Amino acid sequence: MKRFISILTVLMVLFSFSVYISPQEVNAISFRPTFGLKSDAAILYHVDTKTVVFEKNADKQCSPAQTVQIMTAAIAIDKAQSMEAVIEIPPNVYNEFEKYRNKYPSESFPYNEVTSCYLEEGEQLKVQDLISAMLLESSCEAAYALAYVIGQGSLQNFVNMMNEKAAELGCTGTNFTNPHGLYDEKQYTTARDMMKITEYAMSLPGFTEFAQAVTVKTGATNKSAEGHEFNNVNLMMNSSSDYYYQGTKGIKTGNSNQSGRCLVTKATRDGESYLAVLFNAPFVQDEYGNDIFTHLNDAVQLFDWAFTNLEHKVVLEETQEIGSPKIRFAKGKDYINLKPAHDVKCMWLSTVDTSNIITEIDYVYDEVSAPVKAGEKLGTLKLRYLDNEIGTVDLVAYSDAEFSYTKYLSEVFTTYLKSSSLKSALRIATGLSLLYLVFVGYIINLRAKKRREQKNAAALRSKNQ
Repeated sequence: MKRFISILTVLMVLFSFSVYISPQEVNAISFRPTFGLKSDAAILYHVDTKTVVFEKNADKQCSPAQTVQIMTAAIAIDKAQSMEAVIEIPPNVYNEFEKYRNKYPSESFPYNEVTSCYLEEGEQLKVQDLISAMLLESSCEAAYALAYVIGQGSLQNFVNMMNEKAAELGCTGTNFTNPHGLYDEKQYTTARDMMKITEYAMSLPGFTEFAQAVTVKTGATNKSAEGHEFNNVNLMMNSSSDYYYQGTKGIKTGNSNQSGRCLVTKATRDGESYLAVLFNAPFVQDEYGNDIFTHLNDAVQLFDWAFTNLEHKVVLEETQEIGSPKIRFAKGKDYINLKPAHDVKCMWLSTVDTSNIITEIDYVYDEVSAPVKAGEKLGTLKLRYLDNEIGTVDLVAYSDAEFSYTKYLSEVFTTYLKSSSLKSALRIATGLSLLYLVFVGYIINLRAKKRREQKNAAALRSKNQ
C-alpha cells in the first residue's frame, strides 16, 4: 500500500507541472472620450505598454493616401544595402504621374495631388535622403525611385514585398498596389493595421529619426549644387503653427479626395508615448476659405485626453486572494487560497473606479488534489468592464498544500464502504452464506437421518434376538 501511495503522489506532482501555463498579460479596454472625432476611423495606442486605449471603426478598410509611404520606408530600410547607398531617380517617372493627373484632374479632384519635392530624373540621392523626402514631404518620386531600384526594376516586386510584410505583421485588412500612396480603389488598409505597420517601422534603425525630423538638407547632388531641403509638413511639428503640439514626433500625413485627410503621428509627454492613426477626416474650410485641418484637431484632442485622463494603473494586486476551491488529501486544510500570478497593470481611465471590474474564475481542474506547490497554476481569472473583456491572468496557489496519507486512506475506505462494488460483494457473500447454510443444514439432516436409520436397525436386530 505504501508503494502504491508513493507512486500515486509522484504521478500527481508530474501531472501538475505538465499542465502549467505561463501567465498572460492583461490588456486595457477602449475607453470613450467625451468628445467626438471628425475622422471616420481612428485608433490611439499607448506605445510603452502596447495597449490600444481608444478606437473608432479601427477595422474599417480605408484608403490610406500617402501614409502608405510608412510601409515603403520600412521596406527600404530593411532591404536597401545601406542608408548611404545611392539611388538614381528613374527616367520617365513623371510621365507615370501625368497619367494619374489625367485620371484625376485638379478641377474635379483638388486633393488628389502628386506630392513632389521636384527631384530630377537621373538625379542621384542617398537612400536616407529619399526616405526623408517621403516621410517629411510625401515625395511620390522618392517613393517610386526606392521601389523601382529595390524591386530590381519592378514596382510590382516591391509592392509584393509590402504585402508580404503586412501579412507577416498580422494585417488582415490591408492591400497595397503602389509605394507612393496615390489613390487606387484596390489599395486599402485599416487604422489597426496601420498601427501595426507603424510600430514595426519604428522598431527599425533610423526610422524614428527620419520621421520626426523637422528639416533635412541633402547636400549637393549630381543635378543640384545646392542640394535639397525637406521640411516636415505635419503642422503639429511646426512651432509657429496654430496646430503645433508639443511632444509630437512625426510620422506621416496624407490627403486625397477619396481618402480624406489622413494622419499617423506620435506624441510623448512625461515619459508616456501615444501613437494616433486617423483616416478619412473631412475637408473643411472656415468662413474665410482657410483650410481647417480636422485630422490634426482630432489628434490634438486625443492626445490631450490621453495625457490628462489615462494612467498606467494596477487594477488587481498580486497579493489579493481570489477564490478558495476545495482541495482533497491536504494536511490541515480543506480549501486552498488562490491569487493572481502577478500584479495586473493596464492603462485605465482615472475617472473610472476599478471596483467596477467584473471577475470570472475558470478552474484548471474539476477538483484540486494535494500535493500543490505555492505558485502552481490552478485557474484563470477573466476581467471584464461593461461589455469589454480586459484580459486574463493566471490564478496560482497562495501556499503549499502537503499530501496527507491519513486523509487519502480515510477517503479510500469511506469511498469503498459507499461503493457499488462493496454492495455487490456483500450480496455475493450473503448469497454464498445462505447456500452454505442450506448445504450445512442438508448435511446435518442427512447425518441425523442416517443415525436414525442405524438406531432403528439396531433396535430391530435386538428385538429379533
